[in-house]
Amino acid sequence: MTGRRARITAVVLLPLALAAACDSSDPAPPPATTTSSTPATTTSVNPATLAPRVTNPLKADRFTADPCSSLTSAQQQQFGIIRTDVDDDREGVGCRYGYPNWTPTASAVEYATKVSIGLSYRYAEHARGSYDYWQPTDVDGYPAVGYTATKPEDPGPDLCSFAIGLADTLFFSVTAEDKSGVARCSTAKDLASAVLANIKADQK
Repeated sequence: MTGRRARITAVVLLPLALAAACDSSDPAPPPATTTSSTPATTTSVNPATLAPRVTNPLKADRFTADPCSSLTSAQQQQFGIIRTDVDDDREGVGCRYGYPNWTPTASAVEYATKVSIGLSYRYAEHARGSYDYWQPTDVDGYPAVGYTATKPEDPGPDLCSFAIGLADTLFFSVTAEDKSGVARCSTAKDLASAVLANIKADQK
């Protein structure tokens, strides 16, 4: 009878253990895969969901605390935009920028402070088919990627984003559009490069 009660207790506790294992603070952790050549308790991360490592991490505390300081006044003038308001979303914090005398957002800088896996978060989304356009690259030695979201039935304005990894646990992204709604991948990359330059200049 003792062995039978132990087996019943194990069956009851198993769902609770699985539920605890699935709990995560990230908005959407990357999927994991298992292989038949390894025991069922061993998992291996899909290489397609891993971003390149950041070999020289940067601190961005000042910018995550004040995301609208990401672009200087001179840089805003250079790109023809002005800061509008702070943005707080499911991935982190950021700042929106608009065109003078034009209400809609022209671009936004977002720091993924609520994501613990850094740029690999975007790679995991890409592995799930979230992006139509996907172009990995690097900027001044830091892993980066340009991307556009997969079009829904009602796509709205055409946006392009560019993300740069600051550390293995932190990245920022820039999204850009213009007044006609045409994708601005080159503008997003230029804006992201300007933000990265400001972060690098702020290192103590």
